[in-house]
Amino acid sequence: MSESDHSGGTIGIGGALSIGIGGMVGGGFFATFGLAVVGARGATWIAFLLGGLIALVTAYSYVRLTLRYPGPGGTVAFVRHGFGIGLLPASINVLLILSYVAIMAIYARALAAYTVQYLPAVERDFWTYVIASASIIVIGLVNFAGTRLMQRSEAVFNTLKLFVLAVFIMAGFALGTPDWSRLGPAEWVPWMTIVASGMTVFLSYEGFELIANASDRIRDPRRTLPIAFYGSVLATVVIYVLAVLVAIGHLPFAEMSAARDFALSAAAAAFMGKFGFTLLTLGAVTASASAVNADFFGAEQLPQTLAQHDEMSPVFARTRRGKPVASMLLIGVVALLAVNLLDLTALSAATSGGFLIVYAAVNVANAKLAVETGSRRWISLLAAVLCVAALVLMLVQFAADPATRGSAWAVLGVVVLAVVHEGVFRLERERLARVAGATAAAQV
Repeated sequence: MSESDHSGGTIGIGGALSIGIGGMVGGGFFATFGLAVVGARGATWIAFLLGGLIALVTAYSYVRLTLRYPGPGGTVAFVRHGFGIGLLPASINVLLILSYVAIMAIYARALAAYTVQYLPAVERDFWTYVIASASIIVIGLVNFAGTRLMQRSEAVFNTLKLFVLAVFIMAGFALGTPDWSRLGPAEWVPWMTIVASGMTVFLSYEGFELIANASDRIRDPRRTLPIAFYGSVLATVVIYVLAVLVAIGHLPFAEMSAARDFALSAAAAAFMGKFGFTLLTLGAVTASASAVNADFFGAEQLPQTLAQHDEMSPVFARTRRGKPVASMLLIGVVALLAVNLLDLTALSAATSGGFLIVYAAVNVANAKLAVETGSRRWISLLAAVLCVAALVLMLVQFAADPATRGSAWAVLGVVVLAVVHEGVFRLERERLARVAGATAAAQV
């Protein structure tokens, strides 16, 4: 199917841009902002620029692949078109599921971390886990209730979080006496650390690929898709960098480190007082709820899709009331385990590492399909190299420091888990096929 086949879609440029920006500007930024500042200090804005650069060049592959293969398949379909149906592409698609689950856990932790600041300090740790777990369960039930309720709640969440960040940025430049010297080279850390910090928060750019899933409903795709992909990434980069400048300008690094779980609220309080703290807390909660909501909806489709292509157990292909119940339960249970068993740094590293690998695979897929997609192969290969180089630098930096070595293991762990799952599934599938064949032969 070509873009001409769906030129009469209902989603225009504005709608497509909102899908991309809404998918990216969410709980990930609120959750990992403090981690980024602790790691990169005055160079945090550079760390976010680096992540944005990789997202931008990767968007080229998504534009070309989406025009050639429109429809709800998105990343999963692109990997399958590029690599076939072997162990490697199936493992990459399982890794995509695990990355979605990990990022849902991050969003849920962010929602809880900002909420518990209104509780006594001695009770915050306990209620962080309770609220994070409850958010996954409640939003899972919202998704089960129906797509319409999910979409309505998502529209409200998107409006609120963008409004809050707009107020934060504008007020930050207009009020108080920011110290812009904290952003200068004197406060930068070594480049390896900047890159590692940028890749830890790379998950903040996850979401632009959701445009591909809606491509069969987009009007005039040849014109709309490039604007939507590139425009949403660039707009998100601008939002992140401006927010970083405001936050670091108003809040010293020591205070930022002490409040790293709710750093943006603490920064807002520096120039807007209690109102600012409450406003950013509202933004963090709505952004995190929005992100869990959107990713739960996106992730629940993946096991079902893989099962339909014989890459996961057929139980995940079954539906009830039109919903993939087994798939939703899998996503919810694994997300709950991640929320309660892994710390935020490990979750962030595993998620960013997972998406870097998936995006590298999509870029390689587009390079392989360059003739079909009408692409410049070198752009996609460059994007793939950047993804892999960023991943390697992040792992090397984490492994070199005993304090962050666990994050390197988290990245490797999620990759191994994806490969082992798919390998075991395929061995069991072959065993069952042999048993079925032997049974049929015996009956004859």
